[in-house]
Amino acid sequence: MKPLTAHEPCLDPQILEQAMLWMVRLQSGVSSDVEQLACQRWRQESAAHELAWQRLTGISQGLREGTRGLSAAGARSLLEARSLPSRRAVLKSLAAGGVLIATGYGVQQRTVLPTLFSDYGTATGERRHWSLASGLALQLDTRSALDSDVVAGDRVLTLNRGRVLLEVEQGASVSLRTADARVRPATLSRLVVSQQSTGTLVQVLKGAAQVEHGQGARVTLEASWQQRYSSSRAGPLVPLAVGAEAWTQGLLVAQRMPLGELLAELDRYRPGVLRCDPRITGLQVSGSFSIDQPDASLELITQVLPVRVQRVLGYWASVVPA
Repeated sequence: MKPLTAHEPCLDPQILEQAMLWMVRLQSGVSSDVEQLACQRWRQESAAHELAWQRLTGISQGLREGTRGLSAAGARSLLEARSLPSRRAVLKSLAAGGVLIATGYGVQQRTVLPTLFSDYGTATGERRHWSLASGLALQLDTRSALDSDVVAGDRVLTLNRGRVLLEVEQGASVSLRTADARVRPATLSRLVVSQQSTGTLVQVLKGAAQVEHGQGARVTLEASWQQRYSSSRAGPLVPLAVGAEAWTQGLLVAQRMPLGELLAELDRYRPGVLRCDPRITGLQVSGSFSIDQPDASLELITQVLPVRVQRVLGYWASVVPA
């Protein structure tokens, strides 16, 4: 197996997952001519799609043996179980056959390819809503992954990546774990929990939530407040940010936000690569921007700031001084 080198670009885990699912479908005997054409169109959509496909096909025999070892029923289960633990189990069996390891990533649950091993996940630019039980609903933001289990009658969620909106109605009992904290919402509460590189951000929109972090420290967070937690400490308690749940409606609300920060947010929703010239990262932006149409948002930015967008094949976009 050829290892990744410093000159080989890393793949978006979401795109890698899509390529893997296409390959499983096409090589396991359950695909139709229409699906084969659809796969071809998917590969042609972007350079990243084709790179993921070529990276997987490059592992040759190991991948073919892994996918062909699935029965038609097993392959169909993988393709259909988009939100079930069974999907994780089937993908783990592929990993054991060397399929994932051969991509050059290795298989590290919850870190490298969290979506592959999670019960609920979203791809780039996707937001999805689920009702898990009576009185409990969630919405996942783009590039997010979450697990759900029942422990001693209580629903226990684990946010592996990204951001989730939780809505807890009367009679529902749930707790949510992240790498930094454990959050237990009160009944009749709405809150947003984000797993970020700087820690876990908890934003209470309605009701209240108890948060345990660090060495067992506990705080109660009330509505209209937010706080960030790391494994060792809690950040300052601050008023809820304007537009904290705007993403659920497809919007990004900015109030004097640095351009670099705004573009980093849009990059999460846009297929491909979006970069900001270091000379303009500090320019401040205010307004509402569509995350469902990030390229339209880029054009809007060029109308209010002295910047322009350079594009390469529609995949790579750089915002530079005008």
